[in-house]
Amino acid sequence: MSSPACKVTDIASLIPQRSPIQMVDRYIFEDELNCQSELTINEDNLFLDELGYMSVEGVLEHIAQTSAAHIGYLHRLAGKTISLGYIGDIKRCAVTGQMPAAGATLRTRVSVVSQVGNVTLVSAEAAVNDSPILSCRMKVAED
Repeated sequence: MSSPACKVTDIASLIPQRSPIQMVDRYIFEDELNCQSELTINEDNLFLDELGYMSVEGVLEHIAQTSAAHIGYLHRLAGKTISLGYIGDIKRCAVTGQMPAAGATLRTRVSVVSQVGNVTLVSAEAAVNDSPILSCRMKVAED
């Protein structure tokens, strides 16, 4: 099923989240195990604190939605429907840089570590201007 890299901006076709909770603007498919996404953080983002900085929870939601977009894109390639999902577990979470402010672009790389049934374990790293800010392992489960 290997395909060349593909950039998707119609994120609504890949994930169930809609504004104001949608946390992915652009999705880049690399292959079955790897993808990237971007989010340009708007001033009205729900996950900004009173000083205008993204919360750690916001970055984790961005990672979860990136993972969901990857699963959704693979479903689209296979002719399957997009299903609802949820975060099953987060481990090895390390904050390695300052959280981004409104106006910044968050770029995340997700790699599938394993998949068993409807549960996918991913390794993820989020960065701003190529500087890592958060990494983790996350289990994402589909309904």
